[in-house]
Amino acid sequence: MQWLLDTRDKPGLLWAVLRQCTGDGRVCFEGNLQRLGILALQGATYDETDLLKRQTTWPRQDFVILPTSAETVSTLKRSLSVPGIFNSHVDLYHVQIEYQGCLVLGAYDNFHRKCVFAREPVTLALLEELVSVGVLRSYEQAPDNT
Repeated sequence: MQWLLDTRDKPGLLWAVLRQCTGDGRVCFEGNLQRLGILALQGATYDETDLLKRQTTWPRQDFVILPTSAETVSTLKRSLSVPGIFNSHVDLYHVQIEYQGCLVLGAYDNFHRKCVFAREPVTLALLEELVSVGVLRSYEQAPDNT
């Protein structure tokens, strides 16, 4: 099942989904990533995969794919805690998370309310929890053709 998400707390959503996908997944960031210090993290790759692809062709943005190991996620939390990263299109444009061979989170156009979706292992129970704590404003089931 796929869900469309209206995100209030962008980093909160990212960390919640990464908690579900730690270990056997990859996270992809696209944007102006130079100042964030994540391009040289261990396990970084800069090549698109079948699931994790660049979303912006012009102007060409920084693009990195990282493993979702506990160590990498911890480092990302420190690196991405810089004020303003999630509040504008200046640094972080698109985020994607792959887990066990499936694209489970797509957060495009700086988490624009019409451009964020999630799939299993994101569950209905997790979505309800994220609404109750204010990470999400709302969610809805995506039409079958998305």
